[in-house]
Amino acid sequence: MRRSLIICLLALAAGSSLLNACSNRKAVPADVLSIDSMASVMMDVMIADQYAFQFQKKDSTIKDKLKASQELLDEVFSLHHISREEFKKSVEFYESRPDLTRRIYDSLTIYSNKHRGELYAPKPVKPTPLQVK
Repeated sequence: MRRSLIICLLALAAGSSLLNACSNRKAVPADVLSIDSMASVMMDVMIADQYAFQFQKKDSTIKDKLKASQELLDEVFSLHHISREEFKKSVEFYESRPDLTRRIYDSLTIYSNKHRGELYAPKPVKPTPLQVK
C-alpha cells in the first residue's frame, strides 16, 4: 500500500513537471535573443559569411583569412550589441527548438524574396564628364 502510494506520488510529480515544461513551449528564455533579433543577426551573419567566402578568400593582401572572417563576425555582433557567447547560447537554444528555428528561416526567406529585386538590380553608373584640354 505504502509502496503504491509512493509510486503514484512520483508519477504525479513527474506528470506535473512534464506539463509545466510543455505549457510555455512558445516562450524564449530571457538570456536568449528574441526570434526577430535572432533573424536580424542571422541575416547579417550570413551576409558576412558570404562576403568572406567570395571576396576575402580571393584577396591576396589578407594573410590570415580565418582571423579576417572572425573579425567580420565580431563586427556583426558589435552592430547588434551582443557578444559571441550570447549568439552561441541563442543558436544552441534555437537548434533545440526546430519550430522556432523554422520561423527564423521563414522570415529570412521572406525578407530576401521581398528585397531580391533591390539586391540584384544593376546600379546606375553616373557618367563622368570628359575634360578636354
